[in-house]
Amino acid sequence: MATRYAIDSEKARIAGLLHDWDKCLSDEELFARTKEFDIELIEGIENMSALLHALTGAEAVRREFPELDDDIIQAIARHTAGAPDMSDLDMIIYVADMIEPLRSQGNLMPLRVIVGKVPLEALFLKSFEMSIEHLLRRHRFIHPASLEVWNAYVTSERHRIGNTTG
Repeated sequence: MATRYAIDSEKARIAGLLHDWDKCLSDEELFARTKEFDIELIEGIENMSALLHALTGAEAVRREFPELDDDIIQAIARHTAGAPDMSDLDMIIYVADMIEPLRSQGNLMPLRVIVGKVPLEALFLKSFEMSIEHLLRRHRFIHPASLEVWNAYVTSERHRIGNTTG
């Protein structure tokens, strides 16, 4: 996917391999890591502990591999919740994580088939939209920061490329 969108494939490969560094940790271990790494938690994150592994994992990877570029660390940190100012590498890792072959929840085929056919920002926006819809269907907490991400991209996407995400 990185090659299709002219993104540094080596950086994408490294971020892709390392993005779930802390995924296997329990909620208690993740919260302990946030204290250990002095990670400031946003209000409401206790309702979304599944997002924490991105933040703690990014910091753990930074400490384990200090030679890695900051953009790789940032892509790892942003692969679960996104951000209003995602880089192209951030978007690649976010989408790749969502559509990886072993992920089975929801119907991801419509997203998988548009890879390389729509601009990267539109692909990211569609994947983010599907994440929000998933949370809504399951009556889950949606963090206000997620709405900030959504609003930032839906606005820029409409202005730059038109509403191609359907």
